[in-house]
Amino acid sequence: MTALLLVATSQIMAQDLITLKDGTDIKAKILEITPTELKYKKYNNQDGPTITILKSQVLIVRYENGENEVFNDTPKSSENSVANNNMYINDYMKYSEYKDLYNETKYSRQLGDPYSPSGCGWASFFIPGLGQGIADEWGRATWICIVNVELGAVSTRSALNFYYNGDELGLFVLSSMARLVFDIWSIADAVKVAKIKNMHTQDLRSRQTSSLNVSMTPYLGFAPNRSYSQLPITGLSLNLSF
Repeated sequence: MTALLLVATSQIMAQDLITLKDGTDIKAKILEITPTELKYKKYNNQDGPTITILKSQVLIVRYENGENEVFNDTPKSSENSVANNNMYINDYMKYSEYKDLYNETKYSRQLGDPYSPSGCGWASFFIPGLGQGIADEWGRATWICIVNVELGAVSTRSALNFYYNGDELGLFVLSSMARLVFDIWSIADAVKVAKIKNMHTQDLRSRQTSSLNVSMTPYLGFAPNRSYSQLPITGLSLNLSF
């Protein structure tokens, strides 16, 4: 009898148990957990099909080795750049505080975006840092401009020394290459800053729109007529709340 109990206990412990947020328990053999999905086979049919469910449906997983994993929140997908970040953003955040919440490769231009990414990129092409300044990041623009000027000064000085004295050729090549790489980065950064700031503006705009509630209710009122009696008036009342 004791042996049978031990065998039964080992069989129970040799399975994974998935508990969904609706309280359903699933005896399973978990195959894979991705950032958004959980894949498993039914424990009593491990030769059957692979079943996929969203992690947002899962409350807890109890693994066969005794470990537990709780899924309290749905992970924020890197594919999303605006919709999933509404809970984090506000009007007073600086660029450095919200830039990591957005993926600029997912940017889609909308009517009312304050900055032109291509315009900022071209501005930084002609004057490194100018594009960041146009995007209202003047602190960033200032240090980019200073670094560019310093690299230019080193390159010019070493070029003159090489021309007149035949010295510092290596420094001239190195500083010129560094300046070129930095200027290319400055152009790309200006485009990125403009896109992310536009996405932040879109996020704020969508939050304001979602907080606007519009409702219409029947309206009944009275208005005096020429005979000084009350004339009933019916219509609809439009209510706006922010």
